[in-house]
Amino acid sequence: MGQHGAVRRPAAVNYWEGTASSTWQFLVGNLLILTSLAVGVLFLVNPSFLNLSTTDSIGGGITLILASQVLVAVIVLSSVRVVIDGDYIAWQPRLHRRALRKYRWHQIQDVELFHARGYLYGWGLRWMPKIGWGHIIRSGPAIRIIKNNGKSFVITVEDAETAVAVAQKFVDAARPASYNAITN
Repeated sequence: MGQHGAVRRPAAVNYWEGTASSTWQFLVGNLLILTSLAVGVLFLVNPSFLNLSTTDSIGGGITLILASQVLVAVIVLSSVRVVIDGDYIAWQPRLHRRALRKYRWHQIQDVELFHARGYLYGWGLRWMPKIGWGHIIRSGPAIRIIKNNGKSFVITVEDAETAVAVAQKFVDAARPASYNAITN
């Protein structure tokens, strides 16, 4: 995730990298994409399919082909990679070469362990009431990043407990000394 010419830190307790992925979401997404593409092409090639008018068949075919392209988001959101180091915490979904979000430590108020309920709110990129946005791949432990403006972002990863512990050290180190003196 680093940029060209960046200094590489040795892997230590000050660095954490984790992933989470959903095989079923990846497979179902691919199946939906292939099905909608195939039926869309069938509508375009054979306008008399299902006894539709030529205009309806062409419109339906174009709609299904466009829907297959939108479904690519299911594939992209079926895996996540999170990197925590001395500069930031970064979130990167499948097929992205660069992080979609990087939160610098001075932008973060707190990092906490969160129990994501994918079965309730759904899987993928989701908005949850009173929580905010999240990239939910499975139910279970997740990282909740609370920014200074009160907004939060939830990311499910393997070994979220360790990720939160490492991130909390960086959050504490980034706080001004006056803040730490007041809270202690």
